[in-house]
Order: sequence, then structure tokens, then C-alpha cells
Amino acid sequence: MEMKVSSPIVKHLILVGGGHSHLAVLKYLGMNPVPGLAVTLISRDINTPYSGSLPGYITGVYEFDEIHIDLRPLAQFANARIIQEEIQSIDLTKKEIGLHDRPTISFDLISLNIGSKPDAFNIPGAHDFAIGIKPIDEFLSNWNSILKLAIHSLEQDKEFSIAIVGGGPASVELAFATQFRIHQELQLKTTEKSLLNIKIISADQELLCLHNSKVRSFAKTELVKRNIEVILESYVSGFEENKVICENGNTYSADKVVYATGASIPPWPGECGLALTENGFIEVNSHLQSTSHEFVFAAGDVADIRGDPRPKSGVYAVRQGPPLAKNLVRYATGKSLTRYKPQQHALALLSMGNKSAIASRNNLFFQGRSVWSIKHNIDTSFIKKYSNLPEMNAQLDLAEGLVDKQTEQQLRSHALRCAGCGAKVASNVLQEVLQQLSIIDRGDVLISEATTEDASLIKLDDGRILVQSIDQIKAFVNDPWIFGRIATNHCLSDIYAMGCEPHSALAVVGIPFAAKDFSRAQLKELMLSCTEALNEHNCALVGGHSSESEDLHFGLCVNGFIDEEKLLTKGGMQGGDILILTKPLGTGTLLAADMRYKASHNWMHNALEQMLQSNKRAAACLIKHSATACTDITGFGLAGHLMEMLSAKNAEVQLSLGDIAPLNGALDTLQQNIFSSLHNDNKLIAANSIYNYEAFAHDPKFELLFDPQTAGGLLASVPDENAEECLQELREYGYSDAKAIGRIAKLDGDLPSIVLT
Repeated sequence: MEMKVSSPIVKHLILVGGGHSHLAVLKYLGMNPVPGLAVTLISRDINTPYSGSLPGYITGVYEFDEIHIDLRPLAQFANARIIQEEIQSIDLTKKEIGLHDRPTISFDLISLNIGSKPDAFNIPGAHDFAIGIKPIDEFLSNWNSILKLAIHSLEQDKEFSIAIVGGGPASVELAFATQFRIHQELQLKTTEKSLLNIKIISADQELLCLHNSKVRSFAKTELVKRNIEVILESYVSGFEENKVICENGNTYSADKVVYATGASIPPWPGECGLALTENGFIEVNSHLQSTSHEFVFAAGDVADIRGDPRPKSGVYAVRQGPPLAKNLVRYATGKSLTRYKPQQHALALLSMGNKSAIASRNNLFFQGRSVWSIKHNIDTSFIKKYSNLPEMNAQLDLAEGLVDKQTEQQLRSHALRCAGCGAKVASNVLQEVLQQLSIIDRGDVLISEATTEDASLIKLDDGRILVQSIDQIKAFVNDPWIFGRIATNHCLSDIYAMGCEPHSALAVVGIPFAAKDFSRAQLKELMLSCTEALNEHNCALVGGHSSESEDLHFGLCVNGFIDEEKLLTKGGMQGGDILILTKPLGTGTLLAADMRYKASHNWMHNALEQMLQSNKRAAACLIKHSATACTDITGFGLAGHLMEMLSAKNAEVQLSLGDIAPLNGALDTLQQNIFSSLHNDNKLIAANSIYNYEAFAHDPKFELLFDPQTAGGLLASVPDENAEECLQELREYGYSDAKAIGRIAKLDGDLPSIVLT
């Protein structure tokens, strides 16, 4: 009989770049997990654009989100760590990647799919006076300003000129799309003459030289029909302000210059020692494997297959994705690699801007609206393929007959246990157990009779109070560097909530079972991140304990010292005080959505930024403005922690639901009934204390009250006369969503209660 054990991590695959090929790799790894293989995606862009849909976006057919694939859900699906950065260096001897603001990352194999830039960016003046069509995100950031400037000039009866450098498909599509969109905004026909002047400047003898003669002839005729000028055999040698300078001595004026020339890649692949082709691309064999380093793979624009190069077109990058995925897994698992044979000729589809398109393959040629429909279906299907991911199902390993169906269903509904504070024990369970404990009474241990404080209080011989708290949370992101800093901020919050400064800390660390090198790397990232955060708080790490565990977890026991009269407790609020909440709510539902591949990168980026923000300056600000009571919002949600404060004096609070700030996306996920695993317990416990529960139960923000927070903000009561100045200062300190959310209506009631307004 074999014992079941979790799979240790033994190898590390790094994917650099979020190009079309790596989309297929991530999807493949999600559908076919490789136990023991850790995966990290490093990409400058997390919302990656699909190049084929760019003309459609320019013409206004598609919205921004419709042409982008969010890499975060896809990475979550593949159980891959995601890092949004550009790499600084690669050491192929040590197998290490250098990043800007974190430790080096070791790898066993690496795949590069970073795309390309037009080679014109090396021409003098390109950086200052021209715009490249790639990277697409950089072009898109300039497109709206081009559109606005053009429309403004033309509405003032002034000429507006655009020069497009390059004679390939991208230039032609851009010319058609740009003219169509500007004319559409001005309610002009596509072929109607206007003061808009678009010219294509190319060094080639013909436009679209890689296409057949029928395509070239039709495109030329259509460009003439639409009054788009074509200038051939003109090699661009420089750019100046509003000028394109050619080697033949000709100069062309333009209000905006865009270049869409041949492809090139950054210098670092060659600098790190990878073999390059004569054209300067990474040389790979038929397995998409570097010819100089067997553990390096590359695909898409960045690579050329030795002896069999292909045009730098998205269609080839898309086709390379599945064989790349299979060969990465086969190499990692010690299997022989499969040969990839690229197609000789791909179907080429060129948008003409007016919901019409050109199709060609070899000598075949088609054009019209039906061709555009084909292109539209191909483009939208590609984006859906990597955006609509399979639903996540909870896995229960229970022997048949061990529990009844009802119990099994209840367990199954809770099986997707959230991490962070969503994994805490429910407060009613905790209190029930604590009440049954027989605890020795010591005179130097100060325990509030009315409420449970965020930390223990021990009176010292010199009159000071030792404030001591402990917290431990399970990782909710598979990035030890980010998790370490957030967890540290979270563990320090209890100390700050009591008006104290942290002095020293002991760490408790659980590292998943893995090969020694990977385990060491995870521990290093986690602890470097922790100590960096502690040092910023002038808090010394004085020791700790580490062990192997099923999941990554981290905690701190934090010590602080304070004079007793300066303690800030939960129960000190006074009638008329204003309740201030320093951070928005919603980390619980967003982390739950992230587990289910339902959270966008933008939502999670914003949420993580909030969690990375320490409560240090907020606490100092609240103390400065005479806060009377304070707590931090964590696992029991706003309602649960507020009830702890109110219970000290049986207080009633008027809570303004509309003034509570949600994190971006939190209301969306709550409305989809995506809740943290602790949410329902929080709701069950706190709901009885909400006076007018029924009247607000359908308010979009109502469920926020019960959402467990990780590294949440501070909730404090501040005298009415100090509240406005306090809020202003909090916002100046970077707590931009700090809000006054309620008022203490009365003290010493029959029961503590929340009245929603």
C-alpha cells in the first residue's frame, strides 16, 4: 500500500513574455498539469493585445477589452506565478534571471516569447519624433491623442497629415483603418476627399512584397481610390519633429509619424550568449529549442527556425504555441522532443477598415465583407479561447458512505477554501472554544473585561506595557515576494491598531515540500521580502521557526512597548464620534474570484497595491487627531470587527452603507455570488446585530460588510471636530479611499447594534 503525499516541486519553468505562443503554453499546462513543475510567467504586459484585432480597434469595431487577453486568470488556471516586470538580465551559466526590484530567480528551463519591435526604432530620432506600432500597448496609448488631434484640426478646416513608414501589411491596414475612423467621426465617406493626408513611405519597390500580385494590385488600386499616397523606394534615414527624412534626400512633413517596419528584438538575447541568426533573431531548431542552449526555448517573432525562417506574423506565433507547450513538458520530464514543421504558406487576412478585408494564400485572392466576417470570427474566437476558461470544481477525497449527501454537499461548498484571512476560523467557533479554557490569572497580564483586544498586554516593572500580537496566514498569491510583504504588513496591523510601534518580531514559516534548491529559493524570497518590510518599520527580526508544510504560510509574533495611558483600545469610543475607515473593502471576494479565474488583472493589481500599503502612517494620523478607539479590519469583516468595538459599551452606530468604498471589481464579484469561504459565517454572526437588515439586504454594498479582509485598513472612532482634518491628512498620506462611514449614536444601550443609513 502506497502512502499519498503531495507532489514536491523539483523543476522550475520560466516563461518570459505573454505573446501568442505562451497563451497556448499556459492553457496547455492548465489542462494538463505537470506535478512537480513550478511555472513562473514574467511579462511586461498582463493585458496582452491580440495583434490581429488592432485594425478593428482603430476603426471602432472593438472596445479595448475586446482585443486584449487578461493573463492573470490564464496564469491562475495554469497554477503559474505571474510577475509584471521586464527582465534586467539572464545568466545562462547560473540559470538566473535578474529583475529590477526583487531577488534573482533561478530556473531549470526557460521559454522566450517576447514579440518584436519595428526595426525603425533604431533610426535617429525615432524615440523622440515617431511612434512605433509595436509594442501595441505603447501605440494604443498614443492612438487616442492622434485621433483627437486629427479631428480637432479637420473640424477647424486645417490639414492633418499622418506618415506611416513601412510597406508591409501592418502599414496598409493602419492606413485604411486610420482614415476610415477619422472620416467616420467626421461623417465622411471612405473615398471622400478631405484635409486628412495619409502617406505610406516604404523602402521596398512594391507594397506588400510578400503577397501575390493580385493582392498587391488590388491594394494599390484601393489606396488610390481612398486618396492615400504611396511613396516607394524611399529608405528612411532619420526623424525630426514633424518630418521624415529619406536617404535619397527627400523630406516629408507630417503632424504624426508612425513606423511599422520590419521586426527586430532587444539586444539582451545576444548579450547573454544565445545563438542568433544573421537577421538578429534567436536561432532555434525544429523543436523550437535554442541551437546553443538546450534548456532555452523560443517562439514567435523573437525566434527564427534554422534553415526555415518565416515572416514575422502573428499566425506563425499562434501555430507554434501547441508544439512549444508539448516540448517544454517533454524536456522537463526527460522525454524526446517532437519536431515542428511550420506551414509554407499561411492564410493572410488584411483588414480594409470598412468591415471589408483581403484574403490570400499562395496565388489565391479574395476580398469583400464576407472575408471580413471570416477574419472577425477567427479573431474573436482566438480571444475567447484564452479568456473563457473551464470552471473550477472542488475536489473532495472522501470514502463512499462516510457522510450523508447533505453533509457532503456542505463540505463541497466549502472545499474551495480561500487563503489569506478567508481561511480563518469563524469567530463564533473561536469564542466558543476560548470560553471553555481555564487560563491562569496573572496580575501583570492586562485583559479587558468587555472586549477582546487585538494583542496581549503585559505590564512591565518599569510601568510600560508589552504589547504582543501573533498572526499567521496561508498564501493567497503564488509569489513569495509579494506574499511576504503583504503578510508582514498584515501581522504588524494589530500593533498599530493599539497605538503602538513595533519593536521586534519572531517569524513562523511553512514552506511547501520541494527539492532543496527550489525550497531555498522560496524561503529566500519570502524572508528577504519580510525583512525589507520590517526594516521600513524599524522592527527587528529576532528569530523564528520554519518547517515544511502542504501550503506556503507565514506569520509573525510582534512585540511593541507603550505607556499604558497611550494605549488605543477597541472600546474607548464616545458618543458623537465619527467612524473612519482608512482602506476600501473587498479583498475576500476578489481573492475568491482569483481562485476561480474570475478576477481581472486590473482588479487584482489594485487589490494587491492596497494590501501592500502599511497601516503605519494611518495609525499615526488617527492618534494625532485623538482617536478614541481603533481596530484593524481582517477576517471577521467590517461588521464583525465593528461589533467587537460596539460591544465594549453596548453602543449603537449609524453606519452609512453608501460611504463605504469598495475595491475595484469587488461589487462585480459579490453580485456574481463569489464569496470568500468565511463570508457566510461572518454574515450569520453579525446579521442579528444589524437593526434594519431587511431594508438594505439587496443593496449592492451590503455584502461588503461581511467580506473578510487581508491586510485591511484601520477602523477608528474620532471626535467629530477632528474628523474632517483627519480624513484630509489620511488622503495626503496616500489613503485615497479613507472615508467617514458612520457616527456613534449612543452608548450603554440594551445591546450593541448597527443601524444602516
